[in-house]
Amino acid sequence: MRRPRNLAPILLAYAGLGVVAVIVRDPVVAILALSPSPLIGPSLARFVAARAETVGALLTGTIVLSFPLLMAAIPGLGPSVNIALFAFVIGTALAGSLPTLRDVVLPVLDGARYVAVGIILGGAGLAAMSLVDLRAVGVAALVLLVGVLTAASGAIVFGGNGIAAAIGAGTRDPAVAAALAMSAGLAGAGSVPLAYAALLALSLGVGKLLVARQA
Repeated sequence: MRRPRNLAPILLAYAGLGVVAVIVRDPVVAILALSPSPLIGPSLARFVAARAETVGALLTGTIVLSFPLLMAAIPGLGPSVNIALFAFVIGTALAGSLPTLRDVVLPVLDGARYVAVGIILGGAGLAAMSLVDLRAVGVAALVLLVGVLTAASGAIVFGGNGIAAAIGAGTRDPAVAAALAMSAGLAGAGSVPLAYAALLALSLGVGKLLVARQA
């Protein structure tokens, strides 16, 4: 992660999204902006024929920075973030120290991860369906656009892969953001993350079509 082509996309994306959070002045937007990249990022990379290993490395970098930033920026979010951080640390330690066990349970963990994402976003949708309005969509679009453009630009300047950086460093995990915002009891906690998830899926769908046409 000390390579500029990997570090620059992460730092620039957080800097750009931090400015967005300050301008919007909404704690839910701040949580989304400071969340890690999607935990299913490598799978998303393969979907659009991007480099999954690069996305995975960048995702790890966002996890390292995300939780300290969230605890510092959002008062009262500490307990929820600490639980999430503990889970990530334990999971990483097990994956590194027990590779055989990791290889056996990885298919199960992948399936469970998709189920968890679906449950969280489904719950956010039910809780915020009436609150998803043009403002939520517009803010979500701004977060997505700023994150993707700053991350891709940072990678390209230093000779990295712009598409992989856009996914691994520039996008944010709406499920993590929704879970943290709802656990904090914030009003309209699921509206912006839900809109972000829809826009991210739409963007990936368009990217998949472009890749298919080029092939």
